[in-house]
Amino acid sequence: MDSEPYSIGNNHQLFLDDYLIAASEGVTRRVCPVVKHPANPVIRPEEPWEPSGYMTFGSIMYDKGEGIYKAWCHSVVGAPSLANVNRLAGGGTFYFVSDDGVTWRRPKLDAVLVDGRPSHIVSVWNPNWTEGDDPFQEIFGVFKDEQESDPSRRYKMGFLYLKWNYHGPNESKTNPGQLRALGVAYSPDGVHWEAIEGPVAFNTADGATHWFRDPVTNRFVLFGRGKHYNADMVERYKNDPRFAHNDGRAVRRSESDDFLEWEPAEGQIVMSADARDGPGDEVYGLSVFPYEGIYIGMVQVLHSYAEHVYLEIQLAVSRDSVHFQRLSDRSAFIPVGGVGSWDRFNNSLATNPPHCVGDDLRIYYAGRSYLHSGIHQGPDNGKERGILPLAGVGIGTTKLDRFAGMEGTFATGTLRTKPVLVEGSSLHVNAHAPFGRVGVSLLRPDGTPIEGATADVQGIDAVVAPVAVDLSPLAGQAVALEFKITNAQLYSFWMD
Repeated sequence: MDSEPYSIGNNHQLFLDDYLIAASEGVTRRVCPVVKHPANPVIRPEEPWEPSGYMTFGSIMYDKGEGIYKAWCHSVVGAPSLANVNRLAGGGTFYFVSDDGVTWRRPKLDAVLVDGRPSHIVSVWNPNWTEGDDPFQEIFGVFKDEQESDPSRRYKMGFLYLKWNYHGPNESKTNPGQLRALGVAYSPDGVHWEAIEGPVAFNTADGATHWFRDPVTNRFVLFGRGKHYNADMVERYKNDPRFAHNDGRAVRRSESDDFLEWEPAEGQIVMSADARDGPGDEVYGLSVFPYEGIYIGMVQVLHSYAEHVYLEIQLAVSRDSVHFQRLSDRSAFIPVGGVGSWDRFNNSLATNPPHCVGDDLRIYYAGRSYLHSGIHQGPDNGKERGILPLAGVGIGTTKLDRFAGMEGTFATGTLRTKPVLVEGSSLHVNAHAPFGRVGVSLLRPDGTPIEGATADVQGIDAVVAPVAVDLSPLAGQAVALEFKITNAQLYSFWMD
């Protein structure tokens, strides 16, 4: 065993990677897909004048100060009655509010009038823009900045700043003839927005862009789209005709202190498809959030094949928000739905962390009943079938810590951690063992058992399950934990 113990404090230790695992046998790391809400999609078009769908390219946040949920969503396809609405940048950003995050209201706002009446459309504009030629393409997310001293900039928005038929400085390297960049807008209330006239970052925000403020560094961290071909993937698939359609979408990372100046200017490639993916797979986007001392990434993966084109959400983990490891067998965390589902083909993410509601983590995502553009040419694409394509916002839920678990069968699996410092008096686990057992033994760094430091947790399914071991006599010492998992799943442990 390692002689240097790890200081884990009171953080919950999830088993999303092998960082703390010294040895394991007979256990399998299993991704736990979300449970989709029965009311999905919870945000969908209702009025005849509304667009045919809403996407969570924006954000859904809970405003603690006001005690309500707020959502900013991007319209997918504008309705005819919106065609002549002035200052409808990018087709429209729509605002919703909710008391419970499930049932949403359309507040009547004065920002944009439809047929002379208030609407739930917010205005994102700059006085120097021209009607019909504005650069606002789609919203990337909204952040309420409690640290901002200027009330007029309390809310910050990132968006795709897009100029067509452009040839000049910072012309897109991946989309020649276009200027594709990060635009920024500010608002005092989340409804009335003024955009900065020009873009602030280039080649790091080419669609499907997400960002957050890192509580460790207090810096904004942006994960935008770039292009990159992994060498191992190229070597494996270079002669595969399906690889010829792969555009190499990947994720670039940049940081900023003020949301205006970003470094590195070109971004740093932090994730791309590799040889474990298929020849038509690309990393389309990455939404990252801090969680219990680590960073969890929700990865939007595009699978583009002649027989099927779809986008699903997988998982990744990082210890520094730079180096990511995708989980397990890369099974879906938010899978697309089956035939008859509203989210059959294309799932995407809001720019915000999961919402904690009791013991649940609520994740908002957008789904579509129609195909993303791609090489699919088959009849199962929803076109010309007389059915209006739908895009909406849904909820996927998982329990606290239960992104993935270490699973053992009746044959009993064993997992032993590296030595950790005892920094609490009690030990807890998050486990699903209603018809099984999780045994816990504390070991000294040399692997010898500590007398009296063994207990079982069984017949339970709990996000907080106390382990009957008193840590007080071991305070400040290094111990390893050995788990015996029988017909059960173990998700995390912690000391407090």
